[in-house]
Amino acid sequence: MRPRPEEANESEKTLYRLGPAEIGRRVATEVGTEDTMDHYTPKRRIPVTLWSEDVQGASGQIFLDLGTSGGRHQTILEKLNESSPFLPVVIGQEGRIHLFSRQRLTRITPGRQVLQSDVFARGFQPWREERVDVSLTDGTRFSGRVWTPLERETQRLSDFMNQQGAGFFVLITPAGLHLVNAGRVAEMALAESVGAPLSSAPSIVY
Repeated sequence: MRPRPEEANESEKTLYRLGPAEIGRRVATEVGTEDTMDHYTPKRRIPVTLWSEDVQGASGQIFLDLGTSGGRHQTILEKLNESSPFLPVVIGQEGRIHLFSRQRLTRITPGRQVLQSDVFARGFQPWREERVDVSLTDGTRFSGRVWTPLERETQRLSDFMNQQGAGFFVLITPAGLHLVNAGRVAEMALAESVGAPLSSAPSIVY
């Protein structure tokens, strides 16, 4: 039996004053807050340098998830290849967060103290490294090796690149690791050759 207002305690008197609509709104807000907290994922900061046609060498820190599925930490490569269009980056001593469009980023260089296992994980899947010369749309050129996880033994580098779309891939150079936006690659020269064309063969005169 519902108590009369004069017999109710302070909590019950508050409910009388709020009315059904306000009670429902407060309950929904509290439930939403609990759900948000339940889905919080611990983060860690990793130093990087960002390059694009708009930003040249911006130093900052990106957030990586701790202990993702399988108990393994998230890598920079996995972070860059998330589906969300913007990448949060901490810039400056004040720790201000900037949102960078992933699509407009050309490449990201991890800090020198960052471990290779934090950049990308080779795992147990077959992979290979192929030597290339890469030209980017901002005019930057690199010589190095592209790390490619293999879906099949006969997979070519062209197959891998055509599957990337605007995703990022790993380029290993003598100066360090780069995570390159495939959509910002202007040209990639492979080390392999198909041989000289028939038209270039010397003619034989009798």
